Amino acid sequence: MGVQKAIRVAFTLDDIPLWPKSSPPDGFTEASIMQRISNALTRNGASGVYGFGNSWSLAKQPELATVLDAWVDAGHYVGNHTHNHPVLTEIGAERYCWEIDVADGHLAPWLAKAPTRFFRYTLCHWGDMEEKRAKVRGHLATRGYKPAEVTSWWYEWHWNRAWRNARDRGDQSAMTRLERDFVEACVVQLRHDHAALRDYFGRDVPSISLGHTVPFFAETADALFERLVAEGVEFISLDEAAADPAYERVASVVSSKFLVYHQKLADAEGRPLPVLAPDLEGLHQSVLVEASGRSD
Repeated sequence: MGVQKAIRVAFTLDDIPLWPKSSPPDGFTEASIMQRISNALTRNGASGVYGFGNSWSLAKQPELATVLDAWVDAGHYVGNHTHNHPVLTEIGAERYCWEIDVADGHLAPWLAKAPTRFFRYTLCHWGDMEEKRAKVRGHLATRGYKPAEVTSWWYEWHWNRAWRNARDRGDQSAMTRLERDFVEACVVQLRHDHAALRDYFGRDVPSISLGHTVPFFAETADALFERLVAEGVEFISLDEAAADPAYERVASVVSSKFLVYHQKLADAEGRPLPVLAPDLEGLHQSVLVEASGRSD
């Protein structure tokens, strides 16, 4: 399964310090989740990682500022991910722009320490109508934000639910299996997405991968990053990846589908790309079954 050529990947983290619809289970805190991910990144040679923040939690719990302080002190950066994590396909452009500005105010101390003012659209939705897409994209430009895209995500939110169900029933065997299978699945999915990205643009393009601040990801981060390095992944900065001309088309098409960057572009052209790596379809379905009954 070794990678023949190094894959250059900018890893990013969403929903710091906490996603609005989640709460850490017993044994985890917002601080411990982010610290474990940060430690795993450091141990595996990934520095200057952008974490995209929903600022609602800071407004509700100002003490969580220390979590962002620790993230930045470790050599990482903070980007804007709206205040309440609304989805652009479900609200109007004016409300979405308001969300950007509110988060800008709350996150200002940490945004100022990053080399680039990056913004990530929630669920990577650019807008389901042209007027909406154009208004938000223009608003970001006037605020000095550069949109940060994603070319590979690993669906750890589904795996997290399956793992927490197993944890709740004390099924250590299922937890261990999920952790092991997730690491393997991430390698397969990253290679699938990177190959599709290369095929779409006709040349090698740096990948931008994504993780989330869920307990399961914190639990598996060290093993995952170690495995990716062993597979030939070279971690690079988001600034370096986003500077590639291939990313000049971010937020350039209307889409209401939950897709990564090149998948959205190809879908708009009427030639949709496979979302999941074919070898993972059965495993993905089994994880969804194990995840059933949870929304956190």
